[in-house]
Amino acid sequence: MIPIIIFLLSIGLQLAAAIYALFLIPLTGRKAAWLLISAAMVLMTGRRIVSFISILSAGRQISFDVPELIALVIACLMLVGVHGIRDYFLSSKRLYEEKEKLILDLQEALAKVKQLSGLLPICASCKKIRDDKGYWNQIETYISEHSEALFSHSICPECGGKLYPEHYDNVWGKDTKEKDK
Repeated sequence: MIPIIIFLLSIGLQLAAAIYALFLIPLTGRKAAWLLISAAMVLMTGRRIVSFISILSAGRQISFDVPELIALVIACLMLVGVHGIRDYFLSSKRLYEEKEKLILDLQEALAKVKQLSGLLPICASCKKIRDDKGYWNQIETYISEHSEALFSHSICPECGGKLYPEHYDNVWGKDTKEKDK
């Protein structure tokens, strides 16, 4: 009875490994490879089934011998091997997805970072900046388009005194005039 159990167990394990291999196709994307491996396992199982049927139909006893134990060990190793490969591909896939997410995050961060560098051609009189196309832009416009800087406008006390002398003392006070000197 034990030899029959060993025989059937090895057949069942080989079939389980073949079916398990088919489940790895979506995980790994390697359809042809897993179909070939699964087909080989099914053919090995078929050979074992044919041997089992011919022994039973001939009325012979299934003996408890070393080849049957080897077949059982091979079936176990096939199943464990397919499972081990599954774990490898799962961790590989997870690392790949993490890497892709990190690349996307870095690309998004890089797209958000605007940094001015190099020499900026600026008019000595009106302070407009010449862009790469040769157009002259207000300094606020150029810097806003090429950086994350935002502007709010005000008037410094020196310009306030030149532009609005009649309001200077009320807005900035007399003390400011003395500090600016």
